[in-house]
Amino acid sequence: MVLSAMPMGEYDKRLTILTVERGKISVFARGARKPTSSLLACSQPFTFGEFTTYAGRNSYTVTNAQVANYFQGMRDDLTKMYLGMYFCEFADYYTREGNDEREVLKLLYQSLRALESGKYDARLVRRIFELKMISLEGEAPLVQECVCCGAKENLTHFFMRRDGVVCADCAGADLKYPKAEAVAANPFQQFPSMYQLSPSALYAMQYIVQTPSTKLFNFTLKDEALAELADVVEHYIKKHVNHEMKSLAVMEAMGM
Repeated sequence: MVLSAMPMGEYDKRLTILTVERGKISVFARGARKPTSSLLACSQPFTFGEFTTYAGRNSYTVTNAQVANYFQGMRDDLTKMYLGMYFCEFADYYTREGNDEREVLKLLYQSLRALESGKYDARLVRRIFELKMISLEGEAPLVQECVCCGAKENLTHFFMRRDGVVCADCAGADLKYPKAEAVAANPFQQFPSMYQLSPSALYAMQYIVQTPSTKLFNFTLKDEALAELADVVEHYIKKHVNHEMKSLAVMEAMGM
């Protein structure tokens, strides 16, 4: 999957591609900006397929590509396009060359498919992608039992300070307000500490964390549950991802 494309020189491009075999790599597409180039179509973000490359001394060069999906429907809708760019930027931030990134590639592909299809609320697709991505990177929230007492029933809130769900009894304890010195040490503590979760929102979180990427997109949520999920995931991402996504900033500036 092409994550990004940057002009280089007069006619070339430098692509960032997420691969099965070698993780994330940078590839030069020579002459890809020429109108007659055979690489013109395949050197665009969201392009998914099989790329033929050769390794030079310091970089790879693509010579051919067999495209399986251009995600054209993404390019024809401004909201979908920017959200897709955000997904790619998120994947770019986390992945590395030489790592096994096939699960991230699967998630990215399935998320773009769901977004392009129009069958799912774009807000839900975004939150599924974000929560699953951070889970794949080893920072999944604890959503199966209370992080305070271990109870598996009556889980009603998400406790942001401990990155997991809590039962109704623990949610009613004196957990909501961090001490002043904790806030000074960690400004994130100024965010709300406790988030209410309906059974639907809780189940959605559990499902996203546990389910393979290929089976993620087969449910919907009502607006109330989606708002709860979005609130938790948004602040969880802010807490754990120490990076400003440029595409997300553009989306917010445009009111998307």
